[in-house]
Amino acid sequence: MNLPKHTAFQAALRPALAVALAAGLCACVAFERAPVAGLRCDPDLAGAWTVKAGGNAHKTVHVDDRCRSEDWPGMGDKPVALELTGFVVGEDRYLVLTPEQAQRAIGADTGSLTATAPKDSVFLVLYRINARGGLDAWLPDSQRALAAIARGELAGRKLDERFALVQGTPEQLRDTLAQRLNLLYDTDRKAMVFERAKAARQDSR
Repeated sequence: MNLPKHTAFQAALRPALAVALAAGLCACVAFERAPVAGLRCDPDLAGAWTVKAGGNAHKTVHVDDRCRSEDWPGMGDKPVALELTGFVVGEDRYLVLTPEQAQRAIGADTGSLTATAPKDSVFLVLYRINARGGLDAWLPDSQRALAAIARGELAGRKLDERFALVQGTPEQLRDTLAQRLNLLYDTDRKAMVFERAKAARQDSR
């Protein structure tokens, strides 16, 4: 896949997940279908968030009470609109993105995901609310998923050199997330960190 090198969001993702390719981010794991019939808005997402990684603050994004962001940093740091809805499995929460939404979310070139991912497939972002009230998020690890598929531990197939497709019914996919999360996500690695943005302080006169 041909992903751009210099968007603010990817600058936060690369050190946080340590899964960069020379040409950009490698987190190319698609799921054959959404694991749930209906997506919901997580009320905990509402508000202003600052994307942080490696101790450096990056972009602030705003999510309204309908889980919609109008200022997500996309291609060339140009703001894009995203619907940030998803589902819950146990204590873990997930955002569900279509290939087109995922392209915009990571600032990928047009067609880089939609041309490869099958129709109706989705991308899942795992996130957890931490003890500080912030949000830690992980993208699935494509090499981890492909290795599990090759061992027969995960149902799926390779779509291209570095792209994994996880297959199954919605129930099977939910069971995988609930019982075998480690086949897809490396939560021991540093996460993407979203902190609640502090309100700007006005100087007293």
